[in-house]
Amino acid sequence: KQWYQRRVRGRTCKGTGKITRKDKEGIAVISYGDERLAPSRTAIYIIIAVILFLALTGTLVVLFYPRTVSATSTNLKIIYADINKNNTKLVLQDTVNVKNSNYFVAYLDGIDITVQYQQREVGKNNTEYKSNQTHPSISPRKVSPLNYSITLEFNKETGSDDIWTYCCLIKYSLGFQVQVNTRFSYFSNKFEFSDSMYQIANCNEMNKHSDNTCHLDLTGKNLESDQG
Repeated sequence: KQWYQRRVRGRTCKGTGKITRKDKEGIAVISYGDERLAPSRTAIYIIIAVILFLALTGTLVVLFYPRTVSATSTNLKIIYADINKNNTKLVLQDTVNVKNSNYFVAYLDGIDITVQYQQREVGKNNTEYKSNQTHPSISPRKVSPLNYSITLEFNKETGSDDIWTYCCLIKYSLGFQVQVNTRFSYFSNKFEFSDSMYQIANCNEMNKHSDNTCHLDLTGKNLESDQG
């Protein structure tokens, strides 16, 4: 009896053993290890998702941001020569280094190489890659060398006697101003790049004949004037 009298009715069920939903002041007893007592991690998940999104976006921007594709004439040499004081024909081979600074492939659509001698245009090579042709591909983050030939023709008024003097008489070298205009495309975008440089072509390998003419053929066959 004493034990019964010491009992205290609970505030939640008031001794009935039942809890009604209308009782908003109810007290629930939950184990300390219950997961429902753990703090919510929603904010942490949102922060992680934002960080991953920003990292992915930054990576894509770095990879696909358009960078320069440049073309520079690096090596000019005479591969064919037929020289006399009145008329001269030279074929130059120009090595153009194309540098692709992007992280994706770029395509060469066309290239124009103009050669000047003593501030006078003496030769030109226009190469255009049509839509039904295979365009040279420039690998990402690499330098690709491309060779093109330019035919030059001189007469007495345009400096044939000077060419004869430098190449046949003293076997020196010739200086040319080379202008390179290139057209590239990637991801349906097209752009152009131009560069101009002074190049030296040696005449050391010229063969002089008894009739005061000089010849050189490093091609293995005669070249047409507009070979590209």
